[in-house]
Amino acid sequence: MNILKQTALTLFENALAKEGTILAIRAWNPATFFELDVHFPSLDMSGWDRVQHMKVKVAPGVYRDYTPAGWDVETRTCTLYINAMQEGPGSDWVRSLNTGDKITYVGVGATMHRPVEGGDMVALGDMTTIGHYLALQQLAGSKNITGAIAIEEENHRAEFMQYFNWNIQPVPQTDQGGFHALTKWARKKDFNHATVYVAGHIPSCVHLRKELKKSDCDTVRVQGFWS
Repeated sequence: MNILKQTALTLFENALAKEGTILAIRAWNPATFFELDVHFPSLDMSGWDRVQHMKVKVAPGVYRDYTPAGWDVETRTCTLYINAMQEGPGSDWVRSLNTGDKITYVGVGATMHRPVEGGDMVALGDMTTIGHYLALQQLAGSKNITGAIAIEEENHRAEFMQYFNWNIQPVPQTDQGGFHALTKWARKKDFNHATVYVAGHIPSCVHLRKELKKSDCDTVRVQGFWS
């Protein structure tokens, strides 16, 4: 990283960066998926009406977007669900963390996904979307969300079923982003009067949206995460 870029990033972080403290870390088996319980003392969660994302520093000059879920307004705590299946700075970072460590973030912003009052809510995505859809379910309250999440590891699919009391089911992922498994699941469903949320691997999101539009699905809301 050149000196000018490093100086700009330092000024940027000094102006906007805030910290959180890790309260607990849980790794799934195998340890390629992590849950971080974090206290963010400066983060006001009281006005959230859409799924949020925060830019978290994972290496010098490198940030990754993660979704806060399971937040508590009074204690200003939440859980970050982090997929570390793909090698990279984010995966290296989450594997290095310990309880009590500080993490740095530079902003929290709203996504396009929020609950709807009328009709069914259906969620489709890969494992990177677990926290995203948990946040959507929290916002939806007692209204159940159905759907499917493509998960490659068989053990992770079993943990998903045991861990979450949810109407979203895991399906075996056979390609990057889970497009084929999600398409197969969707073809068996009736999406009349439903809002379908699609998130995760960007190329898969694009193709899945096209497939859904061929059916009777009128409302598809896409939020791409990675490519």
